[in-house]
Amino acid sequence: MGSLKFDKEAAFKSIIGAVNEEIQKAEQVTKPVKETKKRISLAVYPSAYSDLQKIAYVNRQSVSDIISQLIAEYVANNSDKLEEYEKLK
Repeated sequence: MGSLKFDKEAAFKSIIGAVNEEIQKAEQVTKPVKETKKRISLAVYPSAYSDLQKIAYVNRQSVSDIISQLIAEYVANNSDKLEEYEKLK
């Protein structure tokens, strides 16, 4: 009977490859889909922006986060208008 040699490198690659596949599968399942933000320009009064920056600082938030929240609230409060828009399309 012939002697079989144990190939350490092939075994290592086999184990690491299997682990990497499991990690990739787990990442695909657990990663939530994130919506990326769109950059826009706004024209605001300097005094209002300055006050907003101060509020953001006290709240430990960014101005962008505050504006995003305000927009989300406005959209939620006007969902009936979005439905009307979809009917018009």
